[in-house]
Amino acid sequence: MQGNFLNNGRAEALEWLETGMSELNQYVSDKNNVLLYEPLNRYETNLFNTLGAGADFLAQCGFRNILLLADLFHMNIEEKDIPLSINTYQSQIGHIHFADSNRQAIGFGHTDMSGIAFALKSINYQGYLSAEIFPLPDSDAAASQTIESFKKYFRE
Repeated sequence: MQGNFLNNGRAEALEWLETGMSELNQYVSDKNNVLLYEPLNRYETNLFNTLGAGADFLAQCGFRNILLLADLFHMNIEEKDIPLSINTYQSQIGHIHFADSNRQAIGFGHTDMSGIAFALKSINYQGYLSAEIFPLPDSDAAASQTIESFKKYFRE
């Protein structure tokens, strides 16, 4: 449930989002599982664009089985300080999309991965990182770059 609300429709959009997520929260709770909510950048939604905004919404609604998906591509656009956001919302992060500033493999854009890797290590992040990236210049090169970047930052 993402997208843009029109004019004065924010309250209605949030009500729909809360209703849908409430049902999903109950479902995953019954299964002893979690659901992920991904704040997107301002070009894709005008609901929640930062980890803080997403975390506040989830807390306000009392969703205990919904965690944040921290997408480094979106965070590059919206967060003032990605490592600080990771540190601040560490207990609410359930998954990370390992993508560079241009939605390519880490190392093919301008994201400062050193600080982000340090933040993830400092909070002892134990969740998954997945590469939601464009297959550029081709899928093999993107996969290889992702593997090399992961080794560089997390297998030292």
